[in-house]
Amino acid sequence: MSGDIPGDCIAADLGTAPIFDDAAYLAEALCLTDAQSEDELEAQLAITARESGIEDPYRFLHPAVDHVATALSSITFHSAQRSSVSIHSRETQSTGYTSHPSRTSRDHPPFARSSLSYDSYDAVMDHIKPRIKHNHSSSEVSGSRSFQSAASSTLKSLGTPRKKRSSGLFSIFRRDAAASPTSLRPPNPLTERLACGHAFTKYFVRMRIQAALSEKEHVAPSCCGQPIPRAVLELVLTKEEVDLVTGTVRSPVLSQRDSGYSEDGVVSSIDLSQSSFTHSQPSLPFVTAPATPNRSTPDDMLNQALANEAFKSLQAQQREHFQHISTFESNQRKALSAHHDRIVRHLTTQFEAEKAEKAQQHLIELDRLDEHQIIAEHDLRKAHAQEAQNVATALKYMQAYCSGTNPSNSDTRHTVTAEDRKKLARQQLTGEKLPSKHESAINVLRARQEKDTQTKLQKQELELEQRERAFEESKSGEELRYMQDLSRLETLLETRRKRVVNRWDLKIEIWRRDWELQHGRALVGPLPREAWPKMVKDGGGLAKGIDAGSSLAVYTRV
Repeated sequence: MSGDIPGDCIAADLGTAPIFDDAAYLAEALCLTDAQSEDELEAQLAITARESGIEDPYRFLHPAVDHVATALSSITFHSAQRSSVSIHSRETQSTGYTSHPSRTSRDHPPFARSSLSYDSYDAVMDHIKPRIKHNHSSSEVSGSRSFQSAASSTLKSLGTPRKKRSSGLFSIFRRDAAASPTSLRPPNPLTERLACGHAFTKYFVRMRIQAALSEKEHVAPSCCGQPIPRAVLELVLTKEEVDLVTGTVRSPVLSQRDSGYSEDGVVSSIDLSQSSFTHSQPSLPFVTAPATPNRSTPDDMLNQALANEAFKSLQAQQREHFQHISTFESNQRKALSAHHDRIVRHLTTQFEAEKAEKAQQHLIELDRLDEHQIIAEHDLRKAHAQEAQNVATALKYMQAYCSGTNPSNSDTRHTVTAEDRKKLARQQLTGEKLPSKHESAINVLRARQEKDTQTKLQKQELELEQRERAFEESKSGEELRYMQDLSRLETLLETRRKRVVNRWDLKIEIWRRDWELQHGRALVGPLPREAWPKMVKDGGGLAKGIDAGSSLAVYTRV
C-alpha cells in the first residue's frame, strides 16, 4: 500500500539528518562559505580582541571551560619566564656581583641594578601592560631611546651607590610571575569594588592612573571624586611608584617627554621608576583629588556611550543576526514537525488501507461460511426426507402383514404373532417421533453453525484489534522519536545560541575597549544586549511555511 503514497515515502527516506546538519546551519544561519567554520570565525575575532587590548578573548568565547588546566599551564609558563629573567640578568653589564647565586636562595642579596636596554624594556612592558595596539612613528621610538640614555646618564652623574636589583620594575615582574593561579582569572566584579561602589580591574586602575597623569593639575588617581586606595594602586605599581603618583607631581623628565605612560597609552612602571631616580626631592605636598562636580558621572558616561552611533549600529547588526538565526531555527522546527506529520499520516493511511482490506476479506470469509452452512442444512433435510420415506414404507408393509394379508401374495395366509404386533407398534412410534427428531437435528446444526460464525467474527475482530494496536504502537513510537528529536534540536539550538551570544559579548567588549581608549575613560556597568526574537505560533503550530530558498523546504514540498 505504500506505493499509493509516494510523497510520504520520500519524506520518510529523507530522515532527520539534513535538519541537524551543521553545514546547513553555517551556510544559512551564519552565512559562512564552505571553507569557513565557527572555530575560524572565533579565531579571527580573538585576533581583533587582542588588538583591542583583551588579553584572554577565549574567556568570553568559552566561559564554561574549566580554568584549572589554564591555571596550571600558566604556573609553568611563569616559572619558566622567571627562570629566563634570572639567567638574562647575569648577562647584563652589572658588575656588582660576579657569582651565580641560586634564583630561589634567600642567603644572597639581589643583584645591583644595571642600565635597562630598550629590548628588555619592551619585554617587561609586554608582560605587565595591557596588549593594546597603537601605531607609533619612528621618531617616538627614537625619542624614548634618547630619553632612556639621558636618564641613565643622569643616574650615573648623581654619584649615588648602586641599588640592588630589588627595584620596583623587577618586583612587579617577580610578583606577577609568582602569582597564584587564581590571579590569572578575571577579577570578580561582585567582590572587588572601590569605595564608590564601582568594580575595578588592573586595566581599570591603569586607565585611572593614566587619566590622573593627563590632568594639568597633577591630581592623584581617583574614581568618582574619591582617591583610589594605595592597596589598589599597588596591584599594578610598587610602593615607590605609588608614592610618586599620589604624593608628588610628575618629575621634569616625565614632563619633558610625551610618553608618561607605556607605548600602549597606559602608565608604565619603567617611566615611574626612572622618574623616581632623576627627581631629587620626591616628597612634595600631597595632591588632592578633584571635586566630584567637575567630572562626569559613570551613568552619564554610559549614556553617552549608548548614544554613540557606532554602538547603535552594532546593536542593529546583532538584532539582524539574531533574527536571521531565529528564522533558520524556525525552519528547522517546521521541517522536523512536517517530517513527523508526514510519517504519522503515512502510518494512518497505511493502517486505514489495511483495515479496509481486512474488513473486505472478513466479509468474504463470512459469506463463504454462510454458504457452507446452508449447504450443510440442505443436505441434512434431504437426508431427513429420505429417512421419513423409508420409515413410512416400512410401516405400510408391517401394517399389511399384521392384517393377515400378504401384500406380495394375497392368496397366501399366515399367522400374526404377538411379536409381529410389537414390531408394528414400534414402527408406528418411530414414524410419529421422526419429525421432532429431524427438527432437533436441524436446530443442532444451526446452533453449531451460529457458534462457528461467532467464533469467526471474534477471530476477525481480534485480528483488527491487533492491527490497530500495532498502529497505535507505531504512532506512539513516532511521537516519542519526534519528542526526542525535538529535545535534541532544542539542545543543539541552545548550544549554538550560547556560542553566538559569546561572540557578540566579545564584540561588545571590543567596542567598549575601543571607546575607553578613545575617550580616556572607563565605562562602569554592563552594556545592553539584544534579546532573541520570540517564536511566533498560530493555533499550536508554526504560522508560516519554510522559506522556499532554504534547503529544508523539501520537507514541505514532498
